[in-house]
Amino acid sequence: IDFSGRASRSEYWWFILFTVIARIVTGFIPGVGFIVSLGLLLPSLSVTARRLHDTNRTGWWILLPVGAGVAGIVAGIILATSDFLLLGAAIAILGPIIGFLALLGFLMQPSDPGPNRYGSSPFPPRGPGGYSPYPHPNPPPKGEGITGARLRPPDAYGESDTAPPPYTPSGRQYCPQCGAERASGDARACAVCGAAF
Repeated sequence: IDFSGRASRSEYWWFILFTVIARIVTGFIPGVGFIVSLGLLLPSLSVTARRLHDTNRTGWWILLPVGAGVAGIVAGIILATSDFLLLGAAIAILGPIIGFLALLGFLMQPSDPGPNRYGSSPFPPRGPGGYSPYPHPNPPPKGEGITGARLRPPDAYGESDTAPPPYTPSGRQYCPQCGAERASGDARACAVCGAAF
């Protein structure tokens, strides 16, 4: 239950799949389904907020369907009292549906590349040839190895155009092989590529 940071699309949708399966399996047992749904409420809200953070949006966008629903109901009531009953009912029904579809569109968007105001990208930086959902920001010239490539987004930490050193003045430590942030100062090998420090 952590509302800070970012969650990738895969993290979000795998969690949603887990909650759907858990609710289906426990829904047949009286009382247990309600307890499981109640227990999964805060984790579901937190992973949704982190997913919105990953698209560089505030977590308050979770309330979009509720806000659209309330606005639709208010507009529906106003129209229903002024002899436009069917139009008012249609707006009251469509308000939350449109809000939910807009929120779903936000949740399906790709991750914001590089760090944003909510934290660093959920995808670890990789060297050339490694997996990355985005094009390499500054590929090495032909014939030059990993040591000449930029391994993080260009303005992530204001470094020069060469590979990041293992130790930086900001206190952050990076793998000299792939550029991934070092998990801890005691780590003997990179958690991403396995290179020894």
